[in-house]
Amino acid sequence: MSYINHTQMSLAAIPVMAILIGISQATACADENGVQSGFEEHLVEFHNGDVKLAGSLLLPKSEKPLPAVIFVHGAGPQTREPYREAAEYFAGQGIAALIYDKRGVGKSSGTYESSAPYENLVNDSLAGVGLLQQRSEIAPSQIGMWGLSQGASIIAVAASRSEDIQFVVGVGASVADGMLFFYRDNLFRKYGLSETLRDMAEKAQLGQDTLFFNLREESLPATFAPKSYPSPEEYLSPAWSQVNQPVLAMWGQLDQHIPVGESILGLKNSLAHAKNKKWTIIVLPQAKHSLGTSETGAIQEKWRGYSPGALKTMTDWVHGVVDEPANIATMKQEGFAQQTGVLLKLERYEKLRWFGNGTVQAALFILFLVSFLANTVAGVRDGLARLFNRQRSEAMPKTIRLLGFKRGVCALNLILLSAMLVVVLLVIDQMHPRCPTVLLYLPLLGTVSMLATVALLVVLVRTRREDVWSVAPRIRSSLDVLCLILFIPYMFYWNLIGYRF
Repeated sequence: MSYINHTQMSLAAIPVMAILIGISQATACADENGVQSGFEEHLVEFHNGDVKLAGSLLLPKSEKPLPAVIFVHGAGPQTREPYREAAEYFAGQGIAALIYDKRGVGKSSGTYESSAPYENLVNDSLAGVGLLQQRSEIAPSQIGMWGLSQGASIIAVAASRSEDIQFVVGVGASVADGMLFFYRDNLFRKYGLSETLRDMAEKAQLGQDTLFFNLREESLPATFAPKSYPSPEEYLSPAWSQVNQPVLAMWGQLDQHIPVGESILGLKNSLAHAKNKKWTIIVLPQAKHSLGTSETGAIQEKWRGYSPGALKTMTDWVHGVVDEPANIATMKQEGFAQQTGVLLKLERYEKLRWFGNGTVQAALFILFLVSFLANTVAGVRDGLARLFNRQRSEAMPKTIRLLGFKRGVCALNLILLSAMLVVVLLVIDQMHPRCPTVLLYLPLLGTVSMLATVALLVVLVRTRREDVWSVAPRIRSSLDVLCLILFIPYMFYWNLIGYRF
């Protein structure tokens, strides 16, 4: 059964004003066979509302209007420069190329943003289409879009909205669920961090998503219900399932950012839903997420240039689309990538959504923090009072000894809770997850804490039976017992039991 994500993006009017602000500069570019082709670089700016987008338009020398491609950024605060290599190659092959600084980055104004639903980023790219349509050097019926990773999602939305876009080239497109899970799995492997730490990071991400993102769009009860993930063959992208233009989709077989096998199936199913057969899918061996040359596809690997033939494949396909539209290849695939099984891993986390939900986790953390901190402060205060007042006796009453034991365990749990928070903040880092050596042994402290907590609970239960307490101490004791009981499964959930991470 087909599955459609119902998250929709509202249509927005895009006021476009293009202003030429620079002086053209002649440049030469060599193709992959060493053939030189000249082009000129024009500094341009265009507008989406009040936001100014600054960029460069690379124009090949030609006496007739040219096809053109707008290069759309992947995630992150990027300028136009990471896309210059590909743009210059396109220009060298007779295809005009527009590259620009992302909003809030470089010479572009506005506030930087890089998260779904990409509304402003889509409108920024469509404003670029308006710029190209106003240039006499550009053939308005031959304008297309090129997008990397997040940019591939953006150009799909733009193409689904605008008939002015004639073709799209998607690189490293994520067209399936599980991208962040797959990415983090490989990122932790790169940094030599354990599966246990990766598990903590995934649980932290689940809590963060449900607390800060899902609550904006869904009712509170809905965030507790486990989500189901459609198989790649059934997955439908809201954007790609409305794209009718010719599509060239390329992936690196060694991609460690997104699950390629699942994305290929997701794209095929989405385009089939749009009744679009004008697609070509190419999987390049020895290439990573951005189609750069690589032996391993490692994340954050140093750039060594595009995989041989990658750029030529793109420009040849574009020329074929604009020069011979009647002969566009249909449902063509070169290369293969296996499925990663990421959806099965995601479903295991969904079974714990009721406990891992951000609202539950935030409430538990605050409860533990208040209880443990209050007991710790009270213990320190009473200890200092006995020390300075010299009231410590040789034989302390049983209730005082028990109170001291409870406060000591609470102080230990407070240290554990604080250290766990530090670990979670370190491993949830999407770029450089880490865990100092001393924190790797946190589970050892957690084991000691659990044993002490269990022993304390046994003693507290017995004491409640033997002593007659007033109402206030009974309430405080009951809250303390509740916190201690809840803290035990909490430690198991966050992998705080054992020898080390």
